[in-house]
Amino acid sequence: MIRAAKRLVLSVCAALFSAAMSVGAGAQEKYGYPMEFRPISFSGTYGELRHNHFHSGVDWRTGGRTGEPLHAIKSGWICRLYVSTGGYGNGVYIQHPDGTMSVYGHLDRFRDDVARRVLQEQYDSRSWSVDFALEPDEFPLEQGEVFGYSGNTGSSGGPHLHMEIRREEGNLPVNYLAEGVYPVTDNTSPKICRVGIYAYQDSTGIPQTRRIRMINSPESFSETVPVPEMFYVAIDAVDFMEGTQAKLAVETYKVWIDDKKVYEFNIGNVPYSEGHYFACLIQNAERGADLVKTWCEPGNGLIRRIDAPEAGIICLEDDNRHVVRIEVKDCFGNSSDCRIAVRRSVNAASMPAPASDAVPMLWYAPNIYINDNLSLSVPVAALPHSIYFTAERQPMIADSSNIVSPVWRLGDGSDLLLSPVTIRFNSGHVADSLRQYLYVAGVGGDNHLYYAGGGQGDGFVETSGHFGTYCLALDRESPQISPNVADGAKLPENGRFSINVHDAASGIGSYSVEWDGEWILCHLRGGRIQVFPDKRHKTSALHNVTVTVADHVGNSSTLSFELFY
Repeated sequence: MIRAAKRLVLSVCAALFSAAMSVGAGAQEKYGYPMEFRPISFSGTYGELRHNHFHSGVDWRTGGRTGEPLHAIKSGWICRLYVSTGGYGNGVYIQHPDGTMSVYGHLDRFRDDVARRVLQEQYDSRSWSVDFALEPDEFPLEQGEVFGYSGNTGSSGGPHLHMEIRREEGNLPVNYLAEGVYPVTDNTSPKICRVGIYAYQDSTGIPQTRRIRMINSPESFSETVPVPEMFYVAIDAVDFMEGTQAKLAVETYKVWIDDKKVYEFNIGNVPYSEGHYFACLIQNAERGADLVKTWCEPGNGLIRRIDAPEAGIICLEDDNRHVVRIEVKDCFGNSSDCRIAVRRSVNAASMPAPASDAVPMLWYAPNIYINDNLSLSVPVAALPHSIYFTAERQPMIADSSNIVSPVWRLGDGSDLLLSPVTIRFNSGHVADSLRQYLYVAGVGGDNHLYYAGGGQGDGFVETSGHFGTYCLALDRESPQISPNVADGAKLPENGRFSINVHDAASGIGSYSVEWDGEWILCHLRGGRIQVFPDKRHKTSALHNVTVTVADHVGNSSTLSFELFY
């Protein structure tokens, strides 16, 4: 009876959401803990700069173990379930009647009844990866109720729980540690690891930059750095917290020249709609290190979070000694700072001239580059700032038997894009009988070709992508299939087995495994299909297994064999 009443309350909450925000069962609850594991500590915090995105939650440590029971932090209902080989892996989204949502990622497994619902969806969609919504009465939860177990699935570097709290209909992940949802003791200050100094020039309306100096251990640095008249700085800083050795998020970056503010950035709560502007914060040439630069580019959509009176550019009007002061803070108010003396010098002002064949591209306008072999279309605001664009023909790579165009490097390696561009190769010179095998190939650092896209039109093949190295290639070879079990072998008790698949050109585009003529649950990761028979398949008999694999241009292979289970 209590359970039925709870279901009714939650159904009303879904239908009358605004009323539920004030009177729903979860509205008056304080947040509970997602795990009983102690002591509480974190391997990642909100707002970390993760090379291509902001970290939108908090990573709770689980002692290097999987299988910790996960509890609903407030009453509500499971509104969405997610399964993927990447991302959150196994993910659970819980809607609470107060309008907030909690999200839990990298689960090892779901609660049994939830797992059965996921399995049903996977078989109905014939896909391992599923992402689907649920009605409020399917899985209502009371606060503290277990819905799954912690793990290490998806894009996870070790066992932990990734947990978010979201507002605004799930579109705004919030820094709930900073808001005091859970008591945290943190008296440890952030550390400024490195400071880069960069020359800046904008005489043509297209900015150019050059690194002047990278300063390690800036907190103890005592030299006076010669700088050009105009420059900016970039900061590599991390935070620490009691109970963990992890490098965590810095909340606020501030920079002054003498007593004049140059830059202030507070991460705050970043909605998903702004996450792609992450690239605007990071110094291009030091992208892997995640240095936050003071230069605020005109296409930076995070501008409302940044106070940069002169776009973060420092301009020295004399040859006197000046001091750049940098301060960083974590979300609990702990801070660190450093001071770097600078002096204007004409010897530091040189800037290399743009390449003679460089083409100006303006960030606020659409841009098109065309040559005999390809065209490149850059939409409005795809660039964070205007650039000199170069397209350089590269030497043909060693294994070029399937390459049917010149190899082109698009961009100079430091030009960033906030949204994809369209890359189109001419294919009119390729025989009609071969055009079905064409695709746009990206060229990796080891000259390895990978599938970048293959949309075909009248006389061209195109893809959406970013600056890099590309060519037009053919793939006429079918994928290879190699089971890791012998034909007729007896499967172990859990029934699981794997199949190696490989395609040397465009790569694996689709795959399917059938068990006695019916689709069976499986997933592909790292060139291996893992197959998951369950008790419905175990009949103490020989079973026929058929594997079908296709590459990205449609070449396919099929292999059948028998297994005892």
